[in-house]
Amino acid sequence: MVASPPALRTTRRQRWAAALTLPGQPDLAQSLVVELAAFLEQPVEEVEARCRLAAGDLARAWRNAAPATPAAITAFYRDTDAYLYDLTWWHTLAEDESALVQVEALEAALAHHARSALDFGGGIGSLGLLLARHGLEVTLADVNARLNAYARWRFARRGLHARVIDLPPGAPDLPVAAFDFISAVDVFEHLPEPGTTLVALAAALRPGGALFIHLPGNADAGHPMHLWRQPATLLRHLEAAGLWLEGESSQIEPGGNARLLLRRGQGPRYRLNQGLELRADTAGGTLLSLRPLVALRLNQQAFDTLATLNGGSTALEVVADHPGLSLPTTTTFLDALARRRLLVKQPAPVEHLPSVSAIVPAHGRPEATRACVESLLAQHYPAELLEVIVVDDASNPPLAPALAGLPIRLLRQEENTGQSAARNRAAELARGEVLAFLDNDCVAAPDWLRTLVAALDEPGVEIAGGRVLAPPPEGPVAAFEAVRSPLDMGPVSGAVGPGEPISYMPSCNLAIRRNLLLRIGGFDPAMRLGEDVDLIWRALATGAQARYVAEGAVVHHHRVRLGALLRRRADYASSEADLQRRHPAGRRTMALPRVTLALLAALVLAWSAPVLAGLIVIGASFALMREIRRKQRDLRRHGVHLPWHQVSAAVLQQHQAALYHLGANVTRYYSLPLLAAALLWRPLLPALLLLCLTPPALDYHRLRPQVALPLFVGLYWLELCAYQVGVWRGCRQRRTLRPLVPARVIV
Repeated sequence: MVASPPALRTTRRQRWAAALTLPGQPDLAQSLVVELAAFLEQPVEEVEARCRLAAGDLARAWRNAAPATPAAITAFYRDTDAYLYDLTWWHTLAEDESALVQVEALEAALAHHARSALDFGGGIGSLGLLLARHGLEVTLADVNARLNAYARWRFARRGLHARVIDLPPGAPDLPVAAFDFISAVDVFEHLPEPGTTLVALAAALRPGGALFIHLPGNADAGHPMHLWRQPATLLRHLEAAGLWLEGESSQIEPGGNARLLLRRGQGPRYRLNQGLELRADTAGGTLLSLRPLVALRLNQQAFDTLATLNGGSTALEVVADHPGLSLPTTTTFLDALARRRLLVKQPAPVEHLPSVSAIVPAHGRPEATRACVESLLAQHYPAELLEVIVVDDASNPPLAPALAGLPIRLLRQEENTGQSAARNRAAELARGEVLAFLDNDCVAAPDWLRTLVAALDEPGVEIAGGRVLAPPPEGPVAAFEAVRSPLDMGPVSGAVGPGEPISYMPSCNLAIRRNLLLRIGGFDPAMRLGEDVDLIWRALATGAQARYVAEGAVVHHHRVRLGALLRRRADYASSEADLQRRHPAGRRTMALPRVTLALLAALVLAWSAPVLAGLIVIGASFALMREIRRKQRDLRRHGVHLPWHQVSAAVLQQHQAALYHLGANVTRYYSLPLLAAALLWRPLLPALLLLCLTPPALDYHRLRPQVALPLFVGLYWLELCAYQVGVWRGCRQRRTLRPLVPARVIV
């Protein structure tokens, strides 16, 4: 859940005050002033008076000194003590809340899972204290020895540790590749040669590390020491520094302030999604999709940006090809199209790998369990960063002999408590920052871990899962399951959650940050089914994000007997009632397209009222013709001229898709009672058959299963009937009809 701006400001104020207010002080402002007075051994009243006037005193001192060379500017900052008072008063939030940008720096550090942080231009150490309070190893660096001395004193007073670096004149002298995170809040605008400093800070970052920069906005008389304000002054040095602008964490504010989040390494690459094409015209061009029929009008700059992508380009490469483009604007534009699935965003290569504990809950299947573990030990992942934990959940006989000789941790449970409890036990004992879950009937591809870890490298993403594939099928049931498994989320990656095309991911192929799993209490051991959906939705409710990465594939040995398949489908379905009771936001939406409903009504009326049925068909046909003409006019208005038959085919395909989704909904939830009604009232039968035949027929054409069409349709119906029986069973157990009633109906 994303907090509203007022709530977010309140939360940030609370974080700031909690980190800086000393015990026994009534409020933040009084605490900061009293603390400075104690350090200076001066009366509190005199210190407060000077704090209130410090901003004006500092501006006058700058004008009087009028430093004009880099050496003179550095000397001014090294010698002045006005910043002791100016920064103290700014941090009280007494006149404005702009100092809370430092809480945003903390949030960025936590989102990037930083452990070590450098506050460059650390001043009086307030941001350093905030970072240390949240568990980071802190280093402060400033050119002013008096500020550094006060920062050391403040840390010591609180019993906290920080390394403090007294920066020499000239280029910063910093340790190389030493920090996960560097903050530079209101620092760069004071530097006459920002590019040199940017390169030095980039070298101090570990590969993949993040650099948070805040630049104040428009010029004002109170800050004559600000030498420049445009982010472009800094961003032109990114390539030389080996940095890239992380799109979702960068924003240029309307007031002129800029928050820039830079990363060390290569940036993500963007390319057009499949089925899209660019069509140029005199005003720019159009991004066109025929399935579904969508045309996005582009001005010349946007068209040129997308045309530059070719097979895949970074935002920096795009800007290099078009020097007039702004890097923040370009990054924001590309990311917006990626969120709409018009572009494919390939994550940046992972520069810093976290430690991983791969967890396998196992009950029986000794040979399969060994094959699963061997696939984990063969991962393209540093051995020193990977531990494998197998939880033998009361297997009889025990799994120890089957796993003998493998370098793993084997936990034995004498009582079968289920997969959720087994996973939780391993998670509590795990040493890895990331927990990767794999079931013992799965085998992971060699790049499985690296692929999921790359998704977790994106800020905010704390859960990632991959595709669950089937081995080469043996027999018709296995061939059906290979293309219809509910564990396979498909070939398209994307965000996960209620309302998304991918609402959840199965726990047999899942990676999650360990601290998040422990924070939300792990898997619910009371749930033998649906526990993975529940876990992900609980995690999303805390503000975490989940990402499905189709490339992170495992092979799952599906059920190959019809009875076992149908029982499992019914079991899955029975969990819907419990899940929707726990997570009302996860309820489904059902679309009732008008043209489709009209044609179905005509089928029902064909025997008893053929004239009325014919009129309905004519009306629906006219509605389709109008829709096709309207689409063609809209396309022409965007400069796209498609022939009538091509537009008609695209529109008809959209209606076919609508019929497919309606049919799948009806077959899954309502087909059994509707079939009983059709046997009592025969006119309903043709419409019901159309609804129930359309999804399997289209899936057969789309999925190309290795089974004959009639058998595929029969298995399809049996599967969905079993699912429906399971839904009704869950409704009876939970005493609710919620799974049968959509949360929203779209007509």
